[in-house]
Amino acid sequence: ETLTLSLDASLGILCAFLFYSNSFLYIVVLVLLSYLTVVLSAGRTRCGASVLVICLSFVFLCELVLVEPGAWHQIRGTVILLMMKTTSVGFDIDAGVIAPPNVLLYCGYVLSPVSLVFGPFVTLPEYRRSKSTVFTQETFLSISRALCLAYMTVLLSTCLLPDLVDSSSNIIVRSYFTAQSFRTSHYFVCYTSQVAALIGGFQQSDSFKVVAPSKVEIPRSMAGVSVAWNLPMHYWLKTYVYKKSRSYGVFVAAFLTYAASSVLHGLNFQLPAVLFSIFLFSYVESILREELATFINACVRVSKCRECEHSNKVFNLPINLIFVLINVLQLAYLGVMFDASDPSQTEGYSWWNTISKWHALYWYGHVTCGVGFIITQLLRMLNRRSSKKKDT
Repeated sequence: ETLTLSLDASLGILCAFLFYSNSFLYIVVLVLLSYLTVVLSAGRTRCGASVLVICLSFVFLCELVLVEPGAWHQIRGTVILLMMKTTSVGFDIDAGVIAPPNVLLYCGYVLSPVSLVFGPFVTLPEYRRSKSTVFTQETFLSISRALCLAYMTVLLSTCLLPDLVDSSSNIIVRSYFTAQSFRTSHYFVCYTSQVAALIGGFQQSDSFKVVAPSKVEIPRSMAGVSVAWNLPMHYWLKTYVYKKSRSYGVFVAAFLTYAASSVLHGLNFQLPAVLFSIFLFSYVESILREELATFINACVRVSKCRECEHSNKVFNLPINLIFVLINVLQLAYLGVMFDASDPSQTEGYSWWNTISKWHALYWYGHVTCGVGFIITQLLRMLNRRSSKKKDT
């Protein structure tokens, strides 16, 4: 085991150097700082919070002062993964799930070349179990399937979809294909990370997935898109943010979850703007569909009923399809600024890029959200009146 862990740590550092050149030093420093924090705070009740604060402080210092924007934009994905791994170790120590790891196990885990560059996020217990897994025929088939999907998505993203974006087309149509190109490039990264995870022995189950494209492209709800976009990251956010803040209420827990995701993605204006817009759209859609389900007595909530007792089932399909269409348009609205042809993408997009893109679309995504909120309040009033009449 010592040899395996040493190889993982060494190959991880080599991999970081080959991908990021001299910027790999920031990754090494982040790992050492986080481990030192784990050692000093282990045995207390705030190990996870301490690691999080130290990591965030170092990351913000790098982003704002130490590292050039172009170089930082290149290593940001790996930094996100490192922060997720290091904080998960701290919170799992607090919860008594794991004992404080030694330096070799810790470095082997966070620097594992299998998940260092493309991901996915895995916990320390999963990393340890991967060392005893056996490569099976089922695993080979899963790897082959993921490789084929990775090839198809990168082909769509770089070759086919850009040719469909015609400057003379309707602005919403252009926005849809621009966002579609960005999403398929994300699917490529996810399938690549899935292949790496399977080869590394992290998961041997055929049901293991990093992304669920069908639930993104045909979105029943915006909340479902947030889950399906990156399943391992959703697990991290749900386990280490949402559940830990659930006692403050659903709204606060959901807000803190999206806030944590925004902080992980850095101080660039565009990503937090998109993430908080997704939070706003998801919340309004959730309460709107809750009130609508009560008003018409139909199964139109964000999540399907496990045992549906609604009587007006005739409304289920058309109303759910309307929300699917609305969410498709919202995804085009949110994804339009991730334009691969924009030269500023190499250093991160400016705040003006986001504002100008949404302004060109007449802010229809936020307007739709506002109209939905007004309809929600009207339905809530009608439902309360109906409930009072039944009580009397």
